[in-house]
Parts: sequence; C-alpha cells; structure tokens
Amino acid sequence: MKQLVIFLLLLPLWSSAQHSLSGSVTETGGKAVPFTDVALLKAQDSTAYRNVLADEEGRFTIGSVDNGQYILKASAIGMSSAYRNINVTGDLQLEPLVLSQTAEMLEGVEIVSKRPIVKRLVDRMEFNVENSSLSSNNAWEILSKTPGVTATGSGSISVRGSQSILVTINDKKIYMSGDELKQYLENTSGDDVKSIEVITNPPAKYDAQGAAVINIKLKKVVALGYKGSVNTAYVQSIYPKAVTSTGHFYKGKKLSLMGRYTFGMGEYVNESRDKTRYYDENGGTASEWDSFLRRKSKSLEQHSYRLQASYELDSLNTFSIGTTGFQAPEQRGRYSAPTSIYGSDGLLDSLYVTTNNRKNPARNAAYNFLYERLLSDKAKLVFNTDFTNYLSKDYQDIMTAFSLPDGTPYRDNRFINNSRQAIKLFSMQADYSNETNGTFEAGLKYGNVSADSNLDYRDDIDGILVPNPGRISKFLYDESIFAGYMSYSKEFGKWSVKAGLRGEYTSLEGNSVTTSEVNDQNYFKLFPTFYTMYKPNGNHEIGFSYGKRISRPRYSELNPFRIYNNNYSYGMGDPKLLPTIVHNLNFLYTLKGKYNFDLYYRLEKDPSMEIVYQDYETNTVVYQFTNIDKNYAFGLEFNTNLTFFDWWDAGIQGALSYVEDRFQGVDGKLYSNGRPTYNFNVNNRFALNKKKDFNGEINFDYNSSSVQGTFVFTPTSNLTLALRKKVLKGNGEVYGIFSDVYRGETLGLRTDYGNQYNKSRFYADSQNFRLGFRYNFGNQKLKEKTREQTEEQRRI
Repeated sequence: MKQLVIFLLLLPLWSSAQHSLSGSVTETGGKAVPFTDVALLKAQDSTAYRNVLADEEGRFTIGSVDNGQYILKASAIGMSSAYRNINVTGDLQLEPLVLSQTAEMLEGVEIVSKRPIVKRLVDRMEFNVENSSLSSNNAWEILSKTPGVTATGSGSISVRGSQSILVTINDKKIYMSGDELKQYLENTSGDDVKSIEVITNPPAKYDAQGAAVINIKLKKVVALGYKGSVNTAYVQSIYPKAVTSTGHFYKGKKLSLMGRYTFGMGEYVNESRDKTRYYDENGGTASEWDSFLRRKSKSLEQHSYRLQASYELDSLNTFSIGTTGFQAPEQRGRYSAPTSIYGSDGLLDSLYVTTNNRKNPARNAAYNFLYERLLSDKAKLVFNTDFTNYLSKDYQDIMTAFSLPDGTPYRDNRFINNSRQAIKLFSMQADYSNETNGTFEAGLKYGNVSADSNLDYRDDIDGILVPNPGRISKFLYDESIFAGYMSYSKEFGKWSVKAGLRGEYTSLEGNSVTTSEVNDQNYFKLFPTFYTMYKPNGNHEIGFSYGKRISRPRYSELNPFRIYNNNYSYGMGDPKLLPTIVHNLNFLYTLKGKYNFDLYYRLEKDPSMEIVYQDYETNTVVYQFTNIDKNYAFGLEFNTNLTFFDWWDAGIQGALSYVEDRFQGVDGKLYSNGRPTYNFNVNNRFALNKKKDFNGEINFDYNSSSVQGTFVFTPTSNLTLALRKKVLKGNGEVYGIFSDVYRGETLGLRTDYGNQYNKSRFYADSQNFRLGFRYNFGNQKLKEKTREQTEEQRRI
C-alpha cells in the first residue's frame, strides 16, 4: 500500500508538460457568468478539441493543449456565444470572454432558468441548482433529487445505503432529529439553495464524524443593493398544510444583511400496520399480534429563521454574526392503535386498543460568530465560534382498554411518560489556508456537548397519578473533542493530488443518575485522507480516494430511558454505545465532463443502529439502539445530465450495490443480513413554450429491496409531477407539484431470524399536492461589487 501511494504521488512528475489556458467568462458590465460551457475548437475544421465547465466565479482552465491555432468558444443558456481566435505556443492567461443577453429581460429579471449541473471535484460531487428549474421545490425535495442521496418520506437520509450521515448547512453542523430536519428543510425555499455537496469521502478539514457529509450551500449576498422575495404554498395531503416565507438581502460597501423567515402549520398523519409472531418450543405459532397504528399530529405553528450580518472593517478584516433556528411550540397529536391477539389455532383470543394523547414541542437555536483576516491575496486566517441550544419535550398520556373477543371489556390501564431533553453545544475553531504554491490548510478545533435528560413516569391508580420509581430516570452526558488537521493539494499538469490528516481526542462521560451507572470513554484517533485525479484530456477524468471516518452515536441513542408506546412496546438507547469506524474507498471516472461513474467500497466496524426484538417472557416488542458487528457495502453509481432537445433535459442517476450487516441475535448467535440492491432516478424537465417561462417536470425514482441491521425493506418508488409559470413580467411564479402520485413510498420492513418475526408496513403521508406562488422584488439584477485595494493590502 505504501508503494502504491508513493507511486501515485510521484507519477505526476513523470507526466509530459503541455500548455494550459486560463481565463474567465463575464457578461456585459463585468459580472461573472458561472458554470459556462467553454470549448476549444481546432481552427482548421472547428472540431472539438477540449471541453470544460467554468466554476461559480466564471473562471476556467484548459490543460494539456498542444501548440497550434484554435478557436475558443464560451456559451450559456439565454446568452449569445463568444468566440476568440488564439495561437497557442505556451501557457496563456486570456482576457475575459464577454457574453451578452439574448433572453427576454423584464425590469431586470431574467426569466430563463438553467438546468441543474453536476460538477465533479477532486473530493466531492456538487449538484448546482441555483436559478435552475428545481428552485421552486423546497430544500427537502431538492435533497431527495440530488445524485447519490436517498431521502424517504419518514425523514431518513442515506448515502450508499448508510444512514451515518453528517448534514451541514454552509459547512455548519445542524443538530436536529430526522423529523425536525425534514420539517426545517421543507420550510426552506429552494430559491435559497445554491448547491448540495455530496462528500462521500470528506477531507481533513471536516469533522471526522459521519460516513459521509451532505453540505447544503445556501445563497450568499454577493452584490451591492437590496432584493427580497415572498413565497407561499398550500399543501393538501390527507389533511391540509400551509407554509409562507420571506427573504431579504441587502449589501452595502461595508455592511451586509440577510434574513429569511418561514411560518408553517398543518396536520400530519403516519400509518403503520404491524404483525408480531411468537413461536412455541416446537417452532409452531403460539400467538400472533396484529395492530394498526395511526399517528395524527397537529402543528399549529412552525417557525424557521436565518439571520446573518457581515461587516467589512476594511478589505483585510471581516466580521460576521448569525443565527439559525427552528421552533415548534404547539405540536400535539392523538394516536390510536387497535391490536388483535390470535391464538395458535388462528382464532381471536383477545384485543386491546391503545390511545396516546401527546404533546411534543421542540426548540433549536444556533448562534455563530466569524472573523476573517486576509494575510495576502492568497492566504487567510478564519476564527469561528458556534453555540447551539436544543430543547425538546415529550408528554404522552397513554390509555389501553382490554376486551374479550366479543368486545366485552375486562380491564384498562393508564400511564404517563413525561420526558425533557436539553442539549447545549459549543465549539471554537481556527483555520489557516494558503494558496501560494498549491493549497495548504491547517486548523484546530475544540467542541463540547452537554446533555441533560429527564423522564417522569406515573401510573394511574384509581384515578390518581402515582410516580413509578422503577421507570423514572435521569441521564447526564458530557463530551469534549479536541481536534487538529493539515491538508495539502496541488495540480501537476494533468494530475490533481490532495492529502490530509486529522487527529481527534474524545473524552466523554455518560451518567445514569438513577442507577448510579457511569460510562467513561477516552480515545484518540487519526483519520487520513488521500485523493488523486488524472485528466489525460478534456474527455476523460480518472480519480481515486481513500478516507477513514468515525460515526459517534446520536445523543438520543445514548439515553437509557425506556419510552413506552403501550404496555407491550417500548424504545430505549444504550449509554455504552461504541463509536463506529468507517473506511471509504472510491474509484471515479468522468466521461466528457458529464457522465460520472463511481466504484466504491465501505466498511463500518461496530455500527450503531436501531434493532427490534421480542421479549418472550413479557410478550414485549423492544426497539433498542445497539452496536452490531459490522457492515460493508460495495457498488457502482452513475449520474449525468442530458439535453435531448432545446425544450427537454433530464437528470439521470442509478446505482447497483451489495450491502450486508452482521449482528448478534438475542439468542447469542451471529447472523448475516445482506442482499444486492439497485436504484435509479430520472428527473425530466420540459420547456412548454418558446419563451421558456412555462415549464414542466416529471420525476420518477425507484429503490429496490434493501437491508439495515435486522431489517429487510421492501421496494419503494415515487412519481412526482410539476408545472411552473412565470407571471407578473417575470417577477412572480405560480407552481403546482403533485408528489408521490400513487403512494409508492409506502415502506414495508421485516425482521425474521431465530425465534424473531415481526413486520410493519409504513406510510408517511408523502402523497400531496402543493399549489404555490413566489414573487421577487427589489433589484434582482444587481451590479457586482468591486473591491478596491486599501493601503494595508498594498503593503502586504
């Protein structure tokens, strides 16, 4: 292995040197045109010689160019192409190519929209959706259409079959449960999303947490002036919902302000049909329990907000402060679950009905301070501090009425769960970067987590709620992480190389106060990363990467509380959960800049996940977070964006893989649960008139049967239809979206090994119709700000 790494590092030095062309693409007035198609044509016959895609700043580099006469062409949708004759005898730094508008411009608003673009970088895949046909979707819908990402209606997110995912927004961690994250992203307008980065092998700069990182990049204010927008939508699923948001952006010469607020409300329904089978000592059926659970929840108000202020003291020093938050103070629900118990003869033995009146408000607020110091035109130092305060409460009043087969009641039972979890997170970080000769990055970070969880449990005895000392619990958790990293990247002709090393020391204590049980863990881990990309010409890119990661359990998974759903079912965590060590290996290939292939292998040691098992002594179904032995997966992924006609383009992605989990059953035996799996997605986008201000979308995705831990999941699919029309001289847009047309996202899962058998069929209210309107005001076509050098800069 060492010899291979040395070979890959030295091979660029042996490559033959050829010329490179560098330049940029702007429009009239000097504003950069991002993600422009740039082609180098042979002068004698105008055939294509090299093709590249400009970056988000409009800059491009074409490497490996032989001596000769060429024509340089730059083109973008809605703009006239620019051409330039060039004679290549050495490396060239070209003057900007200037494009002019051809699309209809109404009061400064561009009514054309471009297609989403998949861009392959040396260490990540970037799905750029800014001003694209996907902008009318919410952030959750855009995430679900991102190549390589699977997002389900229940709120789970996975990459390559792994749910050990770190989700960040503008490179900042967000601390929300799956449901809360889904709600937050559903309330985030797609117009705020610039791109989504899928980092299957994150570099050393990122926290080592998570098998992969999904970074949602929101737009930043980049121009002088003010602009704003309002967006409102009505959503009809089983019950109605509504969401309204407004965003405001201002940038002056020194002060920049940004604010986004979203209000949502509605009723939500989840339904599941469950079957649990108990066997006798001869392997025959002793009893079978069938239930139907309907969770109906109402949220009277959901508030999401994002505020940011930035001030440039001078052109060398910038300060920023910001806050992001989500509040759902009025969440309540009523759940009903009738259960029928059948005997070994298949006849109804008894039944019971459980009702749950629940209140579960939540609050999450994060605050950030950043200071950036430019040390030169290629070096900078950034100090960053974050504080997050998370509070959730869950009050459940659970009543169960038992009856005989003929409906005659014979007893009832009532108890109350009242839990509260408060989490405080603090981190501070310093990062240094220098691009003088390649890119060198280094940094230090300290982070602390403090969690306080309490559970009050009371039984109803003759109408009086009496505390149950055996089920009351208090759990304290404290975790500190000290981290440092270094990385270096450089391009050598046709080669790009990046390597890094991150070290993290973790010290944690989990204290189950009620049982006087304390769990201490202290460990230091190193996390190396390596990437290389080879571009023999403009049509081919070949890459390789390796990275080691860690996946620490979520704080809620460490909580040992038994949260009862009814008399015969409860969920619990484990304060002794171990961290998961993850190894990622990737081979990448890109053809002609748009056909992307990824061959990967992932190994997870001691992964933690929720498993379900039956306790035969009490006839109880237990949902518990635990470590299983290991998980591994390997597969091939493909994605591309194609234009079939001027009015029709499509994003296509697919994957074929094998996933296997190995776990120890409740009988002490070691079991394997694995199978091949495949998925594909086709997102078709149509321009329905010549002005391209009336557009349609047909999206279909399919996921085959898969596995996780003890579970086997059934296939799911989703068909979504959408129409969008620009109105009010291009300032407004009306849209309608019909999601999960035939309820294909209904998910089945089954556990079947040893004497364990239970299965469920789950529907998460994913079928819905959304009718919305968005309006932009202010100057949507703003002049770029140009920085002038100060005396401090000139003295560097």
